[in-house]
Amino acid sequence: MTAKYALVCTGSRPAAPPVEGLAEMDYLTSENMFELERAPRSLLIIGGGPIGIEMAQAMNRLGVKTNVLQRAARILERDEPTLAGILLERLRTEGVEVQLGAELVSAGQEGGEKVLRGRLGGEDVTWRADEILVAAGRTPNIEALRLESAGVRTGPRGIMVDDKLKTSARWVYAAGDCAGRFLFTHSAGAEAVTALRNMFFPGAASAAKTVPWTTFTDPELAHVGMTADEARTRIGDDNVCVYEWELGHSDRARAEAATEGRIIAITDSKFKVLGAHILAPAAGEMIAQFTLAVNRGFRLTPDFGNLVQVYPTFSTSISQLAAEATYGQLQKPFLLTLRRINSFLSRT
Repeated sequence: MTAKYALVCTGSRPAAPPVEGLAEMDYLTSENMFELERAPRSLLIIGGGPIGIEMAQAMNRLGVKTNVLQRAARILERDEPTLAGILLERLRTEGVEVQLGAELVSAGQEGGEKVLRGRLGGEDVTWRADEILVAAGRTPNIEALRLESAGVRTGPRGIMVDDKLKTSARWVYAAGDCAGRFLFTHSAGAEAVTALRNMFFPGAASAAKTVPWTTFTDPELAHVGMTADEARTRIGDDNVCVYEWELGHSDRARAEAATEGRIIAITDSKFKVLGAHILAPAAGEMIAQFTLAVNRGFRLTPDFGNLVQVYPTFSTSISQLAAEATYGQLQKPFLLTLRRINSFLSRT
């Protein structure tokens, strides 16, 4: 078979951590879990990322005793820590056990139970359950492609591509999980469109540098752009502003008894939106406004401050957040003037 171009879009598969004995076990993943005919009585989940946390809440609500084992010090490491912390407390309140800093050593089976052994807080611990769900990331499907024979370079995350999704072999493009940029279905679809455009149509299109994502828990946790810590590292602490708005101020949230949530917007000193993070029932829908803002360089004020949202919706809170930022912007010179007047009066 010959062609002018080739597009590699072979996706990825669930990865498993290097835990002794795990590879020999019959464990669950996001791909075979939905083949179960009945829910297990208990479940151990390896990994506190989006898949692990989504399935932990879902299985717990189905009556499954669920325990999440997360090696890191917090869940959802790529999301804004404050909102991930609120979600963690929600899960624990519902009955999900979450062990942070859990280091796994070995896996096995004893009787009818599956067993994980490791360390937690410096002590040896054994965890037991009917089933184990491995949710520890994904691995690109590229091993069998003999990419090196075509001069296609690969790296730890998969096939290496430029911003046009072209590989080191100029006639070969790659899109989606196998290219390792963003491991999301919506990103893969957008990348495939971009790659095809660059192959056959005049003018080169660049793949999106910033894409949103949502962890589909209840409430949803949506993310686009930088977190506050990432922004401070990138442009300096003095150049970063962080604005927060509690969902409890929303009439829609109060009407639906869904006030446990928050919107966090990160801007530079000129109010250009660098990132946004939303914990709310409709966060996956609301984040689209901020995605446009990050990609187009919009400002929180006045661009969002002048935007009229439909009432009553959760999105009303976005305009309220922008109004609060605008008020703070106007308040600063006013307060500075007051301080100067007070200083003058105290001297006289």
